[in-house]
Amino acid sequence: MAADLYVDDGEGKQARVPRKRQAVLDAARRVFTEKGYNASMEEIAFEAEVSKQTIYNQFGSKEQLFLAMVDARVEEMLAPVVEAAADADPHGVLTEIGRAYHRKVIGPDNVKLLRAVIAAPSAANILRNLYSEGPSRFTRVFATWLAAQDATGRLRIPDPILAAEHFVSFTIGPLHMRRLFGVDTPLNDADIERRVSYCVESFLKAHAP
Repeated sequence: MAADLYVDDGEGKQARVPRKRQAVLDAARRVFTEKGYNASMEEIAFEAEVSKQTIYNQFGSKEQLFLAMVDARVEEMLAPVVEAAADADPHGVLTEIGRAYHRKVIGPDNVKLLRAVIAAPSAANILRNLYSEGPSRFTRVFATWLAAQDATGRLRIPDPILAAEHFVSFTIGPLHMRRLFGVDTPLNDADIERRVSYCVESFLKAHAP
C-alpha cells in the first residue's frame, strides 16, 4: 500500500504523500466511523481537506483506502512485537499488546467503526479482507514471535497460532461483545490495567518453561 513520494494531487500541484496520506487516513477513520462503509469518497475528501482525485491517486479505490486504514492500525498493534529486542522481557511485550487491544481494537470508536461496516449491505467482501489484513495478519506475526520465545526457552509454546489466538481472546474477554451489542462499557484505564495484568500473568504461568 506504499505510495510514491510525490503524486499529482489532482489540482495541478505536486504534494508530499506522507502528510496528505495521513490526513486522508485520519479523515477516513472519522467518516467511516460515523457513516459506515457506504460513506462517499467526496465526504472523506471534504473531511481531509483534499480533492477526491488526491485520494484516488494515492489509494486507487474506496476499498483500498479502507484496507490502508486497517493496515495502519495493524502496524500500530504489531509495534510491540516487531520492535521488541531479541532479549525483550515477554511480560513487557505481552502487556503492551494487551493495552493496545483494549485501546485500539475494542475501544469504543473502533467498535463503532466495525458496527458501521458490518451493517453496510455491500460490505461482505471488505469484511473478509478486513479479517485477512487485520486479525489474521496480527495472529500470524504474533505467533511467529511466540515461536521465537519457545525456541529460546523463555516460554513453552508448542502451538504458537493457538496460543496467539487464546491470548487475544483472553485479553478482549466479553468487552468486545458488550460494545458490539451496544451495552454501555466505558473505557477505563484502571480497568484496562487490571484486565491486562490478569491475562498476562495467567498466560505466562500457563506457558512457563
